[in-house]
Amino acid sequence: MKYRVAESFRNDFRRLPSEHQRLFQEAVRVHFLPAIEAGSFSGSPTWPKRLRIHRLNNTEIYSLTWNFASPDGRATFHLDKTDSGDPVLIWRRIGNHDIYRQP
Repeated sequence: MKYRVAESFRNDFRRLPSEHQRLFQEAVRVHFLPAIEAGSFSGSPTWPKRLRIHRLNNTEIYSLTWNFASPDGRATFHLDKTDSGDPVLIWRRIGNHDIYRQP
């Protein structure tokens, strides 16, 4: 799946300590991308429980928990379409629970 990064995500990511950046990238590579390839956006199979992916109330924005302990790692994203109609994932925010104020 193609993806884009919102400026807010880019700014958030730069502020993360390098270890937190690495933990996020590992969760995406090891758990998130394989789940997308397996069809999790269509509901079969479901998302890996360790990522706690869910839609935020009354929005098209999803939340992913990439770490439960220190750091409390969260990221938000939504799906869009390219000009040609192909799906594209947009990374919106990354950080801790505070990102939910402006996901």
